[in-house]
Amino acid sequence: MNFRIFFPSLVASLIQCGCASDDNAWVRDGTPRSEVEQALAECKYQPQAAAIGIGSNTTPGTWSDAISEGIGSGIVQAMDEEELIKSCMRAKGFRQ
Repeated sequence: MNFRIFFPSLVASLIQCGCASDDNAWVRDGTPRSEVEQALAECKYQPQAAAIGIGSNTTPGTWSDAISEGIGSGIVQAMDEEELIKSCMRAKGFRQ
């Protein structure tokens, strides 16, 4: 397997595993869980909606270039989204 494809795939998998844990649940005093989940859903939607068109105007030379660029962009986007979600939730008064 090509290292340029394998390594980014491995990193993306590890990032997803780390994001899947609920150890750092968002809380705010006196707030029901349903309201926390609603706020988190809103904060997750905003960066995804803002990034929809990113990279749509580029044309990679080969399939492997396209896959590598897609995985690399996905990793960077996931890291950026995570920071934006944290900032959004903190702005709404939640903490982890």
